Amino acid sequence: MSKTHHLDLLNNSISYFREAVSYAQRDSDDTNHWKFAILHVVQAMELAFKEHLRRVHPAFIYESVDRPGKTLTLRGALERLKNPQIGNIPIAEAEAAKIVKAFDLRSELTHFEFNHSHDHIELKFAEIFSFMIFFYRSYLGLATADFIDEDQHNKVIRLVRTRAELLERAKAYVGGRDDGDVWLCPSCQEATFLTAEEQCCFCHHKEQVVECPTCGEETLESELIDTSDLLHWDYDEGRMVLIENFGLEERACSECITETRQKVEDLRRAQYDEDLAMDEYYARKGR
Repeated sequence: MSKTHHLDLLNNSISYFREAVSYAQRDSDDTNHWKFAILHVVQAMELAFKEHLRRVHPAFIYESVDRPGKTLTLRGALERLKNPQIGNIPIAEAEAAKIVKAFDLRSELTHFEFNHSHDHIELKFAEIFSFMIFFYRSYLGLATADFIDEDQHNKVIRLVRTRAELLERAKAYVGGRDDGDVWLCPSCQEATFLTAEEQCCFCHHKEQVVECPTCGEETLESELIDTSDLLHWDYDEGRMVLIENFGLEERACSECITETRQKVEDLRRAQYDEDLAMDEYYARKGR
């Protein structure tokens, strides 16, 4: 019974979320697209809430814990998630208010005359979409690829309101972490790349954090620069032959490459001065 609920709740939640994203990513002026995006993303949220409660105890997804039958509404699920004795999820009152308003909007779209503007619905979608990204990851243990593919995610975050909402939440998420450093993401150029996760919590760019072979400091793999152009090469019998490597490693990070270039320049100049001095010495001896 528990496994059946798991499959129904989690997979159905992901299905609704993906459907919501498929409407939102169209970035259309057609208000109906945003109407269906809201309907689906709120349904995804309700099912995700119930899945988290099911993991605490299967009985918590029902209105009456003693008499399993009718499952909770989204409002009821939210209250149990916030309850320290049940879900124990720290959802701020402002956040909870946004969730309740989105739930009310879904009810209006379904049962009453629809009179909300395109911008209003887009904003509400942005709020719930960004909340769900982190709920899936933080409280259901999913990887981003489990509930949204990269192309869809990138299309949605291009929407101004959605991007702003996501960025605000990503920065709050970063602020609550005390493991590892936070770097500028090379993909989205936001200070939201977590070294501990080797991933940007805003655009979800993944990249390995490595040690620079030259200076030993940690850096992103893409920040390492090939130093082969600084070495002394010569052309011999149809191939390039390494004459002098100046004691350099094969790569250097962007932080130390300038110093490395200067080191090579100093070594080249010192070698040139030494060769010049030797030429003058042998010239004098030959007189």
